[in-house]
Amino acid sequence: MSKLVCSGNDIGFTILPYTLYSPDMPNSPIQQELIANPSDYVLGYVSNGKFTYTESGGLTEANNHWSLDIIKSVSYCHKECSWIVYACSPRKTATEFSKILKNSHETLHIYNWDTWSVEVKDSKVVVITSWEIF
Repeated sequence: MSKLVCSGNDIGFTILPYTLYSPDMPNSPIQQELIANPSDYVLGYVSNGKFTYTESGGLTEANNHWSLDIIKSVSYCHKECSWIVYACSPRKTATEFSKILKNSHETLHIYNWDTWSVEVKDSKVVVITSWEIF
């Protein structure tokens, strides 16, 4: 007998690890695009131990967002790494992130993820563990 544990409809959020900036490029095109043209699906991003909301036309930082707890638990988390938090499934995340990459004619391809449970709207959260852009 089989039982569905988590369907695509249960996925409420996707966390994508992506370097938004580096010391050589403090205002990367990705970060600028996230701020200038926030997608309806981008909730915000995590950087330097803080969550920053990108919605409502402004930037608001939070030190106690649920995504911070998940990221602290991820074994491959690096202090310098940034994470983009999408309010949608991995498939929709790939589509939305590819819109940011439109000028480079590249697309995001997601291969694997871990699924977490959070008490936000009783949703599941996907943390991308394997992806590439080409």
